[in-house]
Amino acid sequence: MTLLAVRTLVRLLNTIEPTQDLKDATGVAYDSRSVRRGDIFFALPGASGHGMVYADAALERGAAFIVSDRPHRQGLLVDDARAALLALGRAARDRLSVPVVAVTGSVGKTSTKAMLAAAMRARSTAGNLNTHYAIAQTLIDAAMADTSAPDGATALVIELGIDRIGEMAELLELTRPDHALLTTISPSHLSALGDLAGVAREKTLLLDRTNGVTVASAQAAAYLNPETLARTVVVAVGDGVTPEPYPGALGSVRGAAAAHGTATRLTWRSDDDGGTVDLPWPGSGMAQNALSALTLATLTGTPVQEAAAGLVSAQLEPGRLAFSDLPGVTLLDDSYNSNPTSLREAIAVLRASPPPHVAFLGDMRELGALERDAHLQAGELTTQLDLTVAVGPASAALLETNPQAVHEPDARAALRHLGAVPVGATVLVKGSRSMGMELLATELKRLAALGAWQPDDDAPKEGAAC
Repeated sequence: MTLLAVRTLVRLLNTIEPTQDLKDATGVAYDSRSVRRGDIFFALPGASGHGMVYADAALERGAAFIVSDRPHRQGLLVDDARAALLALGRAARDRLSVPVVAVTGSVGKTSTKAMLAAAMRARSTAGNLNTHYAIAQTLIDAAMADTSAPDGATALVIELGIDRIGEMAELLELTRPDHALLTTISPSHLSALGDLAGVAREKTLLLDRTNGVTVASAQAAAYLNPETLARTVVVAVGDGVTPEPYPGALGSVRGAAAAHGTATRLTWRSDDDGGTVDLPWPGSGMAQNALSALTLATLTGTPVQEAAAGLVSAQLEPGRLAFSDLPGVTLLDDSYNSNPTSLREAIAVLRASPPPHVAFLGDMRELGALERDAHLQAGELTTQLDLTVAVGPASAALLETNPQAVHEPDARAALRHLGAVPVGATVLVKGSRSMGMELLATELKRLAALGAWQPDDDAPKEGAAC
């Protein structure tokens, strides 16, 4: 009997037999817009309403039935729909026959997750969906694939994202990882986590409670307790490739990244191996993520050449330090998110790119008491750029350390500065998710396609009219 058989669910969710015949399900969804035929739709209570208002729409899309804390003629009634979905996720974890690999960190976890899944030929969480319910859905999908139609995946790679104290422990109880990877520890979500020490306590808990292979960047390894460090392999991308032992660590892998246009050549050396791989992504940060993923993949049994070939095929999510060679201008789109660490890396990639150099930088959110200092430092980083446009209320501080910058209250207002972008420029667009900086990236692409940066003096400069 499958995990999503009605009789199994009645027992697992501690509910009563339905009065109407319900078909066994093949998957789950908690957003009516993403319902697939055969899914159970979990109608959850939310901050602005209850999912039950979308129940009939979910059924019309092909949902098998409803699970909720409110009754429905074609559903199972439970005391707590949220708890029911997580309980089902835990039950799915029990049924998995492949190892679970978890990835967390303040910067780079979504990209590293994609690289690792590609290197291991593994299933993974979709996009950047790293919350409790998304992870439960991923576990359930993987368990159903394991039992009903095995897809050949060698592992399940899960991204763990947190923004409050205690959340990592909850995610670990749900996922129980066999192996783990920690990217970085840096200021993020400080409004809830308090300070950098709070970030470190939450993030390092993943490695503390994982008994299999654990991998951490050298930057993150500095926050590990000695016991965890002693069973962790530490990875660093720096100036050389000599695998100097990291004090107290199980092992070390060291790499060097060399720019090749918009790509990167990564050369590495571990305690007993080494190699070179050409990465389709720019910068030492992406090289660090790639080498960490490659290290974990090989330590868990994937042959190094197979892992490297899979790694470079990874499809990263949009807005993650991605180059677009447009007519007359180059876009460096890092608009998905921003914090001090990722901003420093993005500016380094921009400076290494063909000039002129332009940056549209939105606020870095959720930095708590560090917010002002972080934006002052952003000004210092941008003083030698040809044009810097600071976007958002917090970014006004950037002008104090970079008086040549200009400021706008939001991304829409900043559109008018696209007309000042020089022909041939490399343009970085970056900001915290809530700033909506992708608006600028989209408009830049549109204007480039219309010929706004054609070198011909007669070409239309539509950017000036934004």
